[in-house]
Amino acid sequence: MIVGHWKDLTELSKLVQDKLLLAGVIEEIVEEGQLLPKLPVFSIDTKSIIYYREKTLPSANFYGIGEQIPWSADVEYSDQVECTLKRIARQDALDNFVMKTYRNPNDYRAMVLSQLRKGCMRTIENKLIYGDSSVDIKEFNGLRVLTDANMSTDQNGALSLANLRLAIDKVKPKPDFILMPFELQRRMDAATWEAGINAGAIIRVAAGPQGLGERVTWFENVPIVPSDYLVKENADGKEDTAGTRYSVYLMRLGQIQQGGVSLAVGGETGGPDFFHIVELDELEDYDAGGIRLVAYCALALGSTKSLYHIHNIADAAIVA
Repeated sequence: MIVGHWKDLTELSKLVQDKLLLAGVIEEIVEEGQLLPKLPVFSIDTKSIIYYREKTLPSANFYGIGEQIPWSADVEYSDQVECTLKRIARQDALDNFVMKTYRNPNDYRAMVLSQLRKGCMRTIENKLIYGDSSVDIKEFNGLRVLTDANMSTDQNGALSLANLRLAIDKVKPKPDFILMPFELQRRMDAATWEAGINAGAIIRVAAGPQGLGERVTWFENVPIVPSDYLVKENADGKEDTAGTRYSVYLMRLGQIQQGGVSLAVGGETGGPDFFHIVELDELEDYDAGGIRLVAYCALALGSTKSLYHIHNIADAAIVA
């Protein structure tokens, strides 16, 4: 091959850069179904917030003319409920050698900050579902722990549309969405378009809340949000990489005083960047600076009627 002045391409390559390194890192870990953007934020200026739920309401009786009406005292409230903020943080060093020699140090800092933020968000998203303070006192309780026996159904097999309807009725007045793993969402689609089970109840539309053209699946007029953060579980709904079962959550969003599911935050958490970002110019004993991300938050459940959990679901064809 004639390459002009040079003997061959090997000689030519000694004088030119034949490979270009793109700035940044190509996104490879892409996950959908995040809860954080959907949750209303409830700001508090203390370590925790305490509230009560209704337990026994007053009732009335009928009385005849001239009959004495007794005084009553039978109203009760639930045990005290406390939502305690927890701290989640991560800090990484910015090595001065790289900062001083990198062609564009701003790109280096931006790349580190971007991946720090994404990593911390992924941790919070996981704990919004699977957080358990009985396992680690430093983390907040997620959806699984916030549901008790009266707020859950053990499916013990393929997802039943009857149980899904029951769960919708349990969330008062109506759930905002159904959080479901992609494995089960695909089963819902198959039940509609392939098996033809109750096609009138499961509707897939071309234009939904997420935007024109994006697929949205609904069940009984409640949108289904498929989530990568609902993963393989054991029969009790605990995440388990060796598990073969899945969970579905139905929730109504709202502030604590409205009885809904919300995210309690403190300090500067919940702003435009969500995290409080701290820049450290010099680290002691290191030729480096640093970036620290900190958030104070916890998942809050106002009323027990705003959340329902179906667990121990097999990845199998939907049944009526």
